Amino acid sequence: MRQRPRAHDGQRGAEVAVFEATEQLLQETSMQDLTVAQIIKRAGLSRANFYHYFASKYDVLVAMIARLFDDAYAEAGPWQAPPGKTRAKSMDASMRGTIDMWSGHGEVICAAVEQMHSVPAVAAAWKVMLEQFVGAVAEQITHERANGAAPDGAPPEMIATMLVGGVERTFYVGSKELDERLPSAESAVESILALTFAAIYGSQRPVKRAKRKKSTAESPQAVATTAAAPAVGEGTARTDTAATILQAVNDLLQEQTLDELSVAQILERADASRGTFYFYYGSKDDAFVALFKEFAERIASGFELLVQVDRNDPARIRDLVADWLDLDEATLAVARNAVHEWPRRPELRRHYLDTMTRMTSALQTMIEADRAAGIAVDGPPAAEFAAVCMWTIERTVAGSMAKEEHLEDLGAVTKLLGELLVSAIYGL
Repeated sequence: MRQRPRAHDGQRGAEVAVFEATEQLLQETSMQDLTVAQIIKRAGLSRANFYHYFASKYDVLVAMIARLFDDAYAEAGPWQAPPGKTRAKSMDASMRGTIDMWSGHGEVICAAVEQMHSVPAVAAAWKVMLEQFVGAVAEQITHERANGAAPDGAPPEMIATMLVGGVERTFYVGSKELDERLPSAESAVESILALTFAAIYGSQRPVKRAKRKKSTAESPQAVATTAAAPAVGEGTARTDTAATILQAVNDLLQEQTLDELSVAQILERADASRGTFYFYYGSKDDAFVALFKEFAERIASGFELLVQVDRNDPARIRDLVADWLDLDEATLAVARNAVHEWPRRPELRRHYLDTMTRMTSALQTMIEADRAAGIAVDGPPAAEFAAVCMWTIERTVAGSMAKEEHLEDLGAVTKLLGELLVSAIYGL
């Protein structure tokens, strides 16, 4: 992608017109489908005028992210209140302020989230934005540990990156109305705060254990899971030829990304003709979706094991999370591409969200059962809390698979996520 031809401050009339036009158009279409011609027409500019300031539509997005960054830090940081209830109120006000500010430019935020794993310049610009949040949270964790208010544990920067990424993903999902448990970005604030305190303070935070309900008939180790999705091949039986094609896709994805993959490469690896490929799949995206559906069953059923174990010893959850995310290379290749591509590929998104819904339902069931049994702590509504937990896990895994700073070690990240669930749900 070409770089911006000249440095500009984003305040000139033509630039502002482009920003306003782009933000309006992003309410009507995706960044992926948006064209420079549409921006020029809506902004009332000539093509020459546009290219004097911007090299591409992605250059516009990068400039808009930079402008948003300036707005985000025009005021004091969110971590300047003393510990205790005042701090909780400060965090609440800060979080709601951030959500409000992001909501005012929701289309820009969502476009950045959708493109950050495929457009390096967008990733770099968005990283600058998030690093400010990460730095502030990490500094607070370090301060609280030094004062004995928070326990030692994972590196502060890793915890902070997990939390900030969770807010980013939850905002995106709520803004796009992709999860019925999160009807808006604002609806998640209570759960985000609860998860933040659990991650930072662990068992040293004040918690109130839920009262055991006399009417409950289920024990923590005997919770019904949600209906399982069809097993691999069930209802979607495929021939050996189709299987060979998908195996070729899987093998190639261990070497490159879905964006880089071509049908020609698949044909060569599978030793199949173009006609044969298109008999089974309409595109490489269709083939990947078919592959993802098979791996999604394994991932979802693995997570559902959490609700089948004896959780009177919640520490077992840490081990199960570690086992769940201990992926072989074949599964890792599919998972890595899925977590990075689903926001911008509609057909994949549908199946991805189905898988997330299934796992979130399992977690919600577990939280409700364990609160009823008196072994979990009180907290935000189970549905909302389960959704925020799952999307935080999902975004953290995505970041680790992308080798984002502070999340490079998937093993350490997996351990942190297990500890987060135990702390958030059981107060331990």
